[in-house]
Amino acid sequence: MFADDELIYSYTRAQALADGVLVDITERARQNGIKYPTACTTGLWALIDCIPDSDTDELAGIVRDVRADAVLREMLAAIRAARGTDRVNFRALGAELWAQCGPGDTAAPVITIMRQGED
Repeated sequence: MFADDELIYSYTRAQALADGVLVDITERARQNGIKYPTACTTGLWALIDCIPDSDTDELAGIVRDVRADAVLREMLAAIRAARGTDRVNFRALGAELWAQCGPGDTAAPVITIMRQGED
């Protein structure tokens, strides 16, 4: 239907990561057994990175890692339970979240994790 139409604009995943619209958490995801590149929205990152001002940088980093791990573990449990779908809903950090697995900029699978209502 649109095969002959000219593409006006495309916003790539790489641009979203560079612009800070998405936050790359691939390394943390790999440490949790997830093999695909993984990013989360800045809305979800705000929950993960919500650190009291009184915390030291070291403690803040530990809290951030624990929160990211909690999100990734819950997502992985939802993926394992769902089987055969590219989208899962789950709860972590007191929030309703969802994750989508789909083709990235090179058509290889990538995962994006979001808060409910984000898309």
